[in-house]
Amino acid sequence: MDDLRLSYLALLDEVRGTLDQLSQLAQDKAAAVRQDDLIALDEVLKQEQAMTLNLRGLEQRRLKLSAQLGLDNVPLTGLAERFAPELGEQAKKTAEALRDSYAIYRSYANMARSALELNLHQIEKIIAASGVNPTVAASGYEAPGAEPPQKMKTDFRA
Repeated sequence: MDDLRLSYLALLDEVRGTLDQLSQLAQDKAAAVRQDDLIALDEVLKQEQAMTLNLRGLEQRRLKLSAQLGLDNVPLTGLAERFAPELGEQAKKTAEALRDSYAIYRSYANMARSALELNLHQIEKIIAASGVNPTVAASGYEAPGAEPPQKMKTDFRA
């Protein structure tokens, strides 16, 4: 049973590491927005998406382990109380580190979100000032009559 508990704590540490990486990506995202670097922003968003999928996998593993340990509805603050005394201090430190990492991630994520929203608001102002209603205007992603290059076409009848 102690092996399962140690595995659970290791998993929480892995979640904390992923949150730390997401915090860095949120900082990178905010920097890309401030520098108006759409290519860097796109790269950060791709990395963030991959990290989020990784986090989902970790959450699935955590749910499975917590069910095996009977920790289904135990908050992080009560985790140490559910562990044996020899692992209680380690559980407490792991839970505190995870909560701190989450708080830091939320802070950076909110900062990046605010920067994105501000820039989008500014873009909408510029579009509205040019006489176009941004809520009615087309997305601009499709050019009428645009065709793919000849090499990308396929003759399905062949």
